[in-house]
Amino acid sequence: MDELTRTLVTGLRSDAGQAIVAANLREDGMLVVLASSPAWAARLRFDSDAILDAAHAAGIDARDCTVRVARGIG
Repeated sequence: MDELTRTLVTGLRSDAGQAIVAANLREDGMLVVLASSPAWAARLRFDSDAILDAAHAAGIDARDCTVRVARGIG
């Protein structure tokens, strides 16, 4: 999970990438991204194609992306 998170953080624009707290790829191919705040989650949802592109560029076979807010951070 940490490696996937680092891959996405470095594959996106620096400001958007820094908002990613964690990421996981489920068995069904769904890429789940946790954002640091509700505002960042909304923004990352708009960037879901770029997130998938970054995953695919790294050889990650994600079929779709969902963004959620990380709870209890900070």
